[in-house]
Amino acid sequence: MSTFAVFGMTASAALADARKKTKTTKPSGRAGCPPLELTPSEWGEAVQRNADSIMASEKVKQLSALFDTPQHAVQFIELAKKAGACRDLKIRCKAALLDEKGKKILSPKTRMPVIGWADWHPCQAPSAA
Repeated sequence: MSTFAVFGMTASAALADARKKTKTTKPSGRAGCPPLELTPSEWGEAVQRNADSIMASEKVKQLSALFDTPQHAVQFIELAKKAGACRDLKIRCKAALLDEKGKKILSPKTRMPVIGWADWHPCQAPSAA
């Protein structure tokens, strides 16, 4: 079962999100007039501004496909760091979500634990001393 994935933000992911969300028009400034079309250079500048704001924000998204082992996710992180600017790269795994007291959150409908993405921390191996 694939349960590990890498979450964070890279410059290419921010640019892709900005391209999807940036409009190609701007308000004309007059009531009743249709909006004005942006030139390709104006649109490119707007996309870059949005991408910079996405990189500066705290929003993260799933960057990788699902992995079976955390070692594959670590390799993905290493490649992402070599590829360009990135921030907040973390490995998360599917697990039962916990509340503030450390108890599992139960679904009110099914009374089963709610499964979601939780930060993965490698277990500390006992030292041979």
